[in-house]
Amino acid sequence: MSDLHELELEVLEKKGVSRYKAVLMASQEARFVNNQLRNGIVESREKPTTLAMRKLFEGRVVEDVDEQAV
Repeated sequence: MSDLHELELEVLEKKGVSRYKAVLMASQEARFVNNQLRNGIVESREKPTTLAMRKLFEGRVVEDVDEQAV
C-alpha cells in the first residue's frame, strides 16, 4: 500500500472507521461495482477494486448498518 493510501486510512480512522471496517466496506463496494459492470449498468476501464477504493477515500461509500446488527 502506498504512503498516500496509508495517510487516507489514517483519516478514515480519525472518522471512526477502522482499517478492518474500511476493508469490508471497500470489498462490498467492489462487489457492487462488479455487478454493475457485468450487467452493463456502468462502463469503466478501471478495476472494480480501484473504483471502490477511490469511492471509499472520497467518502462516497457508506457503512452497511444491517451488518452491525448481526
